[in-house]
Amino acid sequence: MRHVTVSFASTLVMAAPILAGPAPTLQVSIGIRETMTTMPIGANGGTTGGIEFVDLDSQTLVLDGTWQQFSFDIPTATLTAFAGATANGMLDGTMGTLEHIRFRNNGNSPGTITLWIDDINNVFDPPGPPPPVETLIQNFEPPAMVGTEVTFQEPRFSGSTSAFLAMLPNTSLVTDTVANTGVQSDQVDFAWLNPADTAAWLRLTTFQTPNAPNPAIDFGQAVSFWVRGVPEPTTLALLGIGGLLAIRRRRSA
Repeated sequence: MRHVTVSFASTLVMAAPILAGPAPTLQVSIGIRETMTTMPIGANGGTTGGIEFVDLDSQTLVLDGTWQQFSFDIPTATLTAFAGATANGMLDGTMGTLEHIRFRNNGNSPGTITLWIDDINNVFDPPGPPPPVETLIQNFEPPAMVGTEVTFQEPRFSGSTSAFLAMLPNTSLVTDTVANTGVQSDQVDFAWLNPADTAAWLRLTTFQTPNAPNPAIDFGQAVSFWVRGVPEPTTLALLGIGGLLAIRRRRSA
């Protein structure tokens, strides 16, 4: 289930969006690679094995400037084979990697889009009263350095989806201007080559990223993360979301 919220971190204040019309949307799902890794959650889990889509295009990101949480329960999810000889629509092994986040164009989004991603966790939710247990995969906090690629490659890195994307913008870099929690997140800037093409999608891959690549995950748990998205500034103004500002507050000593 997708949980939608506006998160006010201790160091961040966001003006509430005022929409003049429906905000554009993207469909969201993930891809997992069945590497059979024995590495701990979040460590480099390798790059060998088939890739399965998890609950393909099942959840919706509204590009309205709010933080929205996405959760994919791998043990109960519908798997769809994507790539690799061993991809078969079934779960092979108990550990692997978060290979990518998939963002599919709904045909109502603008050409240029900015996304922020934060707080990626493996989540074990046992039955009964105990609360869920979260194990951090990535939160882009220090020692992650602002302006560097961490966990996710630039949007056009994947040959699977580069043909759907314009040459520029094409960045995936840690930023300290927006965060769901803490002070940093990953900012992704890209543009659809054809904004009307509903077959277009972005494979935001973790494959061999310079820092913290191929994060290991436990297939017996859910993968959750937070995303905030906005269209290009011109479209923002047309939608009446121009007041979305991130203002850094300094705490007094």
